[in-house]
Amino acid sequence: MLVAAFVFNLGFYMLIPFLAGYLKQDLLLSATLVGLVLGVRSFCQQGLFLVGGLLADLFGVKKPIVAGCLLRALGFCLFLFSQVTELLFLAAFLTGFAGALFTPAAQSYFSKQTELSSAQMFALVGVARNGGELLGPVCGLMLLTVSFDVLCVVSALPFALFALLFVVLLPGKQVQASSSNVKSTSEGGGISAMIAGVLGNRKFLLFSIIMSGYFMLINQISFAIPLHLVTQSGEPKEVAWVLTLCALIAIVLQFPVTRLCERWLSPEKWISIGIALMGLSFATLIPNWASQSGVLYYLPMSLLAILFTLGTMVSFPFIMSQISVLAEGKSVATHYGFFYLFAGVGLIAGSALVGVAFDYAALNANLAWYCLIAIGVLTAVLNTVFMAAPSANSQIQTTSPSTSK
Repeated sequence: MLVAAFVFNLGFYMLIPFLAGYLKQDLLLSATLVGLVLGVRSFCQQGLFLVGGLLADLFGVKKPIVAGCLLRALGFCLFLFSQVTELLFLAAFLTGFAGALFTPAAQSYFSKQTELSSAQMFALVGVARNGGELLGPVCGLMLLTVSFDVLCVVSALPFALFALLFVVLLPGKQVQASSSNVKSTSEGGGISAMIAGVLGNRKFLLFSIIMSGYFMLINQISFAIPLHLVTQSGEPKEVAWVLTLCALIAIVLQFPVTRLCERWLSPEKWISIGIALMGLSFATLIPNWASQSGVLYYLPMSLLAILFTLGTMVSFPFIMSQISVLAEGKSVATHYGFFYLFAGVGLIAGSALVGVAFDYAALNANLAWYCLIAIGVLTAVLNTVFMAAPSANSQIQTTSPSTSK
């Protein structure tokens, strides 16, 4: 599954970063239509995570993962016919819905592994995904020099291949366990009982609401920084090296940092520290760095990348593991599905807020950075205040795999 996480991100980032450019420049579609297509893909993924989570709890994780792989492969192949508007939107829908199917199921699968602690497992997932995200655009760019059709087919192959591998190799142990849970859940009301169980889990809902602040920040390296560089007459390659630096740091240090964090402090404290670091990292852009070349020109962005990535490294694995802890073993995939709904709200709200801040930059050139710093600090404070209950802390065991059995 860790190899799959790498290959899935590799295939995804081979195609998606180049899709908008192809639709706009090669097919001469309007910017509005291109935006709608990309919006449909994002909405279908973020908006249907709950459906994927419910299906994983009803039928086990194997079926949604396999179905999601097949649908993503089909969706990518349908982009071959992007000149047909109906097929273009169908491809966008299938691509998004596929992610909604296999993501909650995969997260539930990872959370139940006992070889490593839950936080360490999600740290490795982060390493695998960052690796795919780093290499995907490079491979995609090389394939695009051949043709967009070749790019679509090659990016679809990993999903089709792993669908077949999962049918044969994905262990059925968890599926059987899930089936027993489903039976008892069905007797108590089926889907409505699972949804009611999640909605009744106030600690989880509070955690999800607070963590929307994390997702308001997580996308800003690829949103706020490009906007900033445009206003500063920067070049696209500068965004690329910031993203590359973040990915390289995470790939090399994520797992050892997580293991180190487990030795000191509690998970909820690392979540607060990490999110605060993510927000405060944008303070590096507030000073007026006069140099337009040399070391001082790259220093603020480098500091931002290091601090921001360090913040995500010490918070992300514990955030993901906390969800399964708060679910208390009941409808775990559904909890992940609900959590990603709040994540989607956070992503949209963060982008909207930063966009407004840049529009009103005449009031203060650093308004966007002040907003992001405030989000990080406020989220960290709220998490510290409301998620520090002993009942939550006592259940989080990360130092030994045996404790999660």
